Amino acid sequence: MNLSLYENASALRGLEQYQNVIANNIAASHVAGYKKVAVSFEGVEGGEIARSTHGRLRNEMPGSFPVMKNQVDFNGGELKETSNPLDLALQGDGFFALVNTNGERIYTRDGQFYINAEGRMINSMGHEFADEGGNSIDIVPGLGNPSIDQEGQVFQGEELVAKLGVFVFEDPVIQLQKVGGGFISKDENIEPEIADNQSYKILQGFLESSNVSAIEEMIGLIEVSRAHEANQKMVQAFDENTGKAIGTLGQTS
Repeated sequence: MNLSLYENASALRGLEQYQNVIANNIAASHVAGYKKVAVSFEGVEGGEIARSTHGRLRNEMPGSFPVMKNQVDFNGGELKETSNPLDLALQGDGFFALVNTNGERIYTRDGQFYINAEGRMINSMGHEFADEGGNSIDIVPGLGNPSIDQEGQVFQGEELVAKLGVFVFEDPVIQLQKVGGGFISKDENIEPEIADNQSYKILQGFLESSNVSAIEEMIGLIEVSRAHEANQKMVQAFDENTGKAIGTLGQTS
């Protein structure tokens, strides 16, 4: 049994998963506030296979297989001015809170919002922006676009109508998981805290770009392609050697 053949096959599968992650990062690179997924590999011992059927306890060869690990990179993206009063960028710590149709909270850095027919602030998926208490934010029709200051206070004219909720997690890498449109808590018992006003600024007329670097992702694709080619050649070499061995040892005199 050729252990190296299985190791290379495992590497090929890991590289395919890596390529899928890169493809997802590139596909979502235009989404405001998108956080890329970073990938690393770890060698995990996959058991031991005896080099011979004799003396198994004395003469064993450990097998090491690559396992892909990934985690979300929460570093901030570039802030771009749009001059659209319905665009918000969050500078500093925290997340906007959205409430979907099931009443679940979704956390996002995408501050692009719209005002629906009921006068509520929603995102492109129809999720409602929430205030600090988790309630929807209603805009009074006919009074024009809302004005939002750096603390997230929503004004229409001189009247304060709401305050956008900005929430922070102690360790978002561990406590949050990706879903469509943002992140949710991995554990329903994990509750974020309301962000301190000094820890962030909300900029109206700006959007936070994704933190995906197209150049870095393309370099990653090239590295995956080269590694895939190298492992594929190794598998082909093992296959050819096995065929030669069978052809030579299988001959009878």
